[in-house]
Amino acid sequence: MIITKGDLFDQETKIARSGLADYFDIIEVVSEKDTLTYQNLLNKYAIDTDGFLMIGNSLKSDIIPICELGGQAIHVPFHTTWEHEIVSKQDAAGHQYYTLSSIQELNLCIQKIEQVRQNALTTSYDTE
Repeated sequence: MIITKGDLFDQETKIARSGLADYFDIIEVVSEKDTLTYQNLLNKYAIDTDGFLMIGNSLKSDIIPICELGGQAIHVPFHTTWEHEIVSKQDAAGHQYYTLSSIQELNLCIQKIEQVRQNALTTSYDTE
């Protein structure tokens, strides 16, 4: 799923030009990326928060709202950040998420997250 914010026509055009559309079943263009919007999308598509992993470049719009919902997130910072997307260290504190220095690290990070999840499921199952 791609979740992007902005003008519908503009965002659809950017996604089409990028060549990414073929890799995703769902593309959502929203007017705001906040906790309520994400909760509504998770509900709409019957996605369990524990199984949701957000990958994004904005702490404010991509990462923190998902963490607040109980999902997992991977932050891949971009070299420039819009002024309205800047989050203080204090606002980011208390949220658990992964930070990568490059998108090239994504596959390995996802593998590690899956291993941790599988270990937690196995441990949980073994104790019952």
